[in-house]
Amino acid sequence: MRGRGGFVVRVRLITSLVISTLATPVLADELSELRQQLTEQHKVMQALERRMRELEAKEQERTEQKVGFGYAAGVRKQGFAAEDVYDKGFFIRSKDGRYSLTLNGFLQARYTLTAPDAGRSRNNFDVALAHLAFSGNVFDPKVKYFFQYETTTLGNSNRSTLLDWWMQYSHSPYLRAQAGRFLLPYSRQFYAHPGRLLFPDLSEADYAFNLHRAIGLYISGKVGRLSYHALATNSIRALDASGQQNAGAEVAWQGRLEYDILDPYGYLESSPTPALDPQLSLGIAAAFNPVDQASRFQNVMSGDRTTNVTIDGGFRYQGLSVQAAGYYRRNNLEALNEIGHDWGYYGQIGYYLTDKLELAGRVSGVDFQVANNPRTAGDMREYTGGLNYYLYGHGVKLQVDYSFLDGDPFVGKSTSADRLRVQTQILF
Repeated sequence: MRGRGGFVVRVRLITSLVISTLATPVLADELSELRQQLTEQHKVMQALERRMRELEAKEQERTEQKVGFGYAAGVRKQGFAAEDVYDKGFFIRSKDGRYSLTLNGFLQARYTLTAPDAGRSRNNFDVALAHLAFSGNVFDPKVKYFFQYETTTLGNSNRSTLLDWWMQYSHSPYLRAQAGRFLLPYSRQFYAHPGRLLFPDLSEADYAFNLHRAIGLYISGKVGRLSYHALATNSIRALDASGQQNAGAEVAWQGRLEYDILDPYGYLESSPTPALDPQLSLGIAAAFNPVDQASRFQNVMSGDRTTNVTIDGGFRYQGLSVQAAGYYRRNNLEALNEIGHDWGYYGQIGYYLTDKLELAGRVSGVDFQVANNPRTAGDMREYTGGLNYYLYGHGVKLQVDYSFLDGDPFVGKSTSADRLRVQTQILF
């Protein structure tokens, strides 16, 4: 029995060894596969953790910066620096300077109360002027262009028009050539931008005598302290006249000279930036105009032929500005077959009481010799005082003025009226 029991034990031992030997490769393969799976799962978990941290960071940024989900801090959130988009207007410009586009805008909103000594008073709210202008250069910095649109409700209208359109070649500071429809360098007051006037509007004399825009050819330049302008155009219409093309055979011509006695005064009536050095300029302009459209403002009729002269000047120092002009017009009156002599003037002064508040005063007069246009009331005297408050220079300002208007009609007794204007503007 003992021998048989030992045999059984040996058989069991051998069987266990054989089974263990046969099973060992299977366990090794399984362990290797499990290790590989754990490694891959670890990589997946690491990727999920990174993604979770990224999403948590973006959620925190969205909460703090109040930007759309998923946007990182940078240009889109903070915008551009002012100098990157604005230089006397919003601009796009090529690096080499050959191409550019500048956008400028201008809006004046005005309230006017007019109380004549006889008749009903009038209250009006107007969009006095609204301009949108595009300018720049193409192909070469010397080749410039300008387009300007205007909208206004003055005169009980709702008019929108392409006001200016011209192209210019600048050969040098001494010579520039221009063609198109453009502002005429005749009246100093009208040649100034309307957003840089001392008062909400032009003087009575400038309405009666200015020559403002026309289509034609124009050369200009500056030699030292002397600036010159010379041009030939279609008939020049007044502000209350229509039309563009010549009705007759004659063309209008005009010339202007301006000399800077001290530093240049420039074509702006008020400067929120004090002049550290005195500025003084004098100008003279002359023009011939074959009238193609009648004007109540200027007491002319179609067919008249006018010869026009104006002398003007401006002085500025620190917060003080002084400007004045005189006008003369000789009119060959077609319908009446006689010669008329018309005169006008204005003088104005402005002084900054503080760096934002300006006090202003003006006197202006118009003397028509002949009752030519039946719609022209007659002669006029203007006495105006005003206050200007500059929030951001001419960019944002408020103007208030009061005028006493003394009329001398061609027929009947003298009339007068009180006028109050309040105007605000944005200019960029």
